[in-house]
Amino acid sequence: MEGIYQKIAEHQSIFTKKFQKISSYIYHEPEIIAANSATEAGKTMGVSETTVIRFCQTLGYPGYRALQEEVQKHLFQKSSLTEYVEDKAIDGSQNQPIKGLMANDLEAIQQTMRQISEAHLETAVTKIAAADKVLVAGIRTSHALASWFAFSLDLIMGNTRLYQPNVDDILLRMSALSDQSVVVAFSFHRYAIDTIRLAKLAKQQGAFVIAFTDSPVSPITGHASLTLPIPFHEKSTLDVAPAAMSLANSIVSAISLRNADQFQKRATLFDSIQGQDFFA
Repeated sequence: MEGIYQKIAEHQSIFTKKFQKISSYIYHEPEIIAANSATEAGKTMGVSETTVIRFCQTLGYPGYRALQEEVQKHLFQKSSLTEYVEDKAIDGSQNQPIKGLMANDLEAIQQTMRQISEAHLETAVTKIAAADKVLVAGIRTSHALASWFAFSLDLIMGNTRLYQPNVDDILLRMSALSDQSVVVAFSFHRYAIDTIRLAKLAKQQGAFVIAFTDSPVSPITGHASLTLPIPFHEKSTLDVAPAAMSLANSIVSAISLRNADQFQKRATLFDSIQGQDFFA
């Protein structure tokens, strides 16, 4: 975003109060520009669509879309491992460094709670609980989250499979889906193309696609039936994990409560197996 920041700095002296407000949002909440039309972004920022467009033109852009594309490019392509370390050095409490870092994770979870609607969460739980099959996908930085979610969901429901690109034939997995199936895709920066292609195919098959991602305009959202965005902003994708895990765990817990009888039968069956040889 350095190019945008430079343009803002060059024109700062002639900014009106409304232009200053817009520039503040670009610095602190760029996803508002990335995810919304000029009209919607203006409403969020408390200015008119005309003011937003004039702001873009003042910076030298032909219109709002040009600025939006540059912001989106930054959100999608930025590298964040360096920021991961820098943020920890800045945010950690000197007296209680580990607890200070835990407090950061707690804030990320609370922010996710504020931004995701209860209606969307209810839809996710309802769709998964009623699905004939659930396919969970996520590779690279998203693999650990996808693997845990698939394991936990299979434990309580029994109809869940984790897509493994090195083992599974994607066309075979897609052919097993129906309009009663659900695909849960974990797609975080830098947005692995295989997960996006899988979501696209699954939606074409009629499956309901739920996307866990870090931006309401990430590439996978165009192929999702329901998007559950987790606030990302300027921090590393590693910072998304606590909030993503909390959200995923809460959905699993809600499903187990909704299908209490089914869960109890599976738990009883699981506990009845004589598996002492597998444990120390």
